[in-house]
Amino acid sequence: MPAFFYTALTSQGALLRGEGVASSADVLRRELSEKGLLVQSIQARRERALIGRLRLEDLLLFNQEFKALIGAGLTLPDALALAADRPDAPHLEQALRRILAEVREGSTLSDACARHPEVFDPLFIAAVRIGEKTGNLLDVLGHYHGFLQQRVALRKKVGQALAYPVFLLITLVVVLAALFVFVLPRFVSIYADFGAELPLATRMLIAVVDHVPLIAPIFAAAAIALWLGYRRLAGSAAGRLRMHRVRARLPMLGNVMIMLNVAQLARSLSALLAAGTPLVEAMRTAELSLSDRAYAESVTRTADLVTEGVSLADAMDTTRLMPPTAVKMVKVGEASGRLDSMLAEVAGFFEERLDNRLTRLMTLIEPALMLLIGVFIGGIIVTMYLPIFSLADVVR
Repeated sequence: MPAFFYTALTSQGALLRGEGVASSADVLRRELSEKGLLVQSIQARRERALIGRLRLEDLLLFNQEFKALIGAGLTLPDALALAADRPDAPHLEQALRRILAEVREGSTLSDACARHPEVFDPLFIAAVRIGEKTGNLLDVLGHYHGFLQQRVALRKKVGQALAYPVFLLITLVVVLAALFVFVLPRFVSIYADFGAELPLATRMLIAVVDHVPLIAPIFAAAAIALWLGYRRLAGSAAGRLRMHRVRARLPMLGNVMIMLNVAQLARSLSALLAAGTPLVEAMRTAELSLSDRAYAESVTRTADLVTEGVSLADAMDTTRLMPPTAVKMVKVGEASGRLDSMLAEVAGFFEERLDNRLTRLMTLIEPALMLLIGVFIGGIIVTMYLPIFSLADVVR
């Protein structure tokens, strides 16, 4: 929740300055008035933005250390003070120092973390809040740590699958740039003295080389325009929703995204339910952690049906939130009272399927990219050497 600075007068007329947390300034004003304070002013506290990108691995290491310190019997401020020393992640350390100061001033850990959404996701905040209510923070941190480990492992799998194709595409761009900038102009100067008609393909390629100074800025401007358009579209909620809906309909990528979303949702719900979060609240929290907004809308509709009294499996079946196999597993989990562990099995099942699907896709994409590189580079080389093949005729 947002934080506010306030100025108020006590019943004795003393001026009091302080800081409060509430959903809005009006709510804080009402709370202060109920305490007998006469509010003079309320201003929203503006946090200085954290600089740098938080890596998921940094958060995983912090959670592991923080959990170990709490388990060793240290108090919350002492554990935070030790875990906040993170020279390898200065942006995370900066946020933890702020959180430590707020906890020492009397704020709860969950409220202090909620003021730093750039560091802590809704799942962590909800789990910590449940741990504070039940007095079982250590087990809650353990459940979240397991969730985070699986999330890091899944991200690594996706990153490793994409690394080689991206490398091949970058290699293709670099080689083509070198050919057009350094190699092909020399061929053009040689053929300029031939005094004979060159093959059509060679003439077309020479025309492209001659106009590289004009074509390159056009391509660069088009690429920048596409990138800016993408950023603008992705910067709005409606634009992201349209993009995610289109992505879900793509032939191969759509199936991959379905498995990824199902695995993420099942893993999140499993961690929240194991920590003691009520089902509907767990679904609302898990929905906030999803990057796919089209899928998040389906989670919202499913949560609405559960609120109306529909079972989770039936609600998922109605909204087609999960494939039939996952719905059957959820139904078994509800019937046996082991929904959290069954959702963990659902997550593991679809993570394995996702890994297999990515492996199969890469076995198809990598040869295709190699063929593409061969066709482009080989075609350019053959085109430029065509006149040399008929050099004897030109000389005669």
